Amino acid sequence: MSVLIGARVQVRELNHRDLRSLVEFIVDAYYDYPMATWFDKEPTPEQIEGIFYNKLHGIASRNLIDVVTEDGGSISAECEIARTSFDSGVVGILVRHGYRGKRIGSEMLEKAIDDAAKIGMVRFAAEVDEKNAGALKFFARNKFTPIGYRDARRAGEMHRIVILQRSVS
Repeated sequence: MSVLIGARVQVRELNHRDLRSLVEFIVDAYYDYPMATWFDKEPTPEQIEGIFYNKLHGIASRNLIDVVTEDGGSISAECEIARTSFDSGVVGILVRHGYRGKRIGSEMLEKAIDDAAKIGMVRFAAEVDEKNAGALKFFARNKFTPIGYRDARRAGEMHRIVILQRSVS
């Protein structure tokens, strides 16, 4: 099921047809802000293909919610919630520059949280580099509160990561 956001952009579940677009999206995200991805260097298509098939398996096993927005055949944003325990999940969200500030991320996050709640997840965590003011504001607007910090080394540099949390009732 999809939710229409604008004239051409809608939130829908990730599916098998998204592989090529997801490869392009993740590579673009890496160059936009490497800390927001899982990679220390540019990801290969094979690495992303592996992630893609793991995502589809996670969705099928009800351990992952993954929604995307598509505009003109390209993924413009992705939000996933990966189950970490019976009732908890970790949120990951990426939105292309041209789509930020249009509530697309918030709409995706709400749909993902609603879908996750339907399969038993009611507590959610996210981690953000403390220098990423836009992401911190985004999560604050979406009812996440800081609960702690951790340090992370990425590409030889130390980063302080803010741990955020939200619950639904």
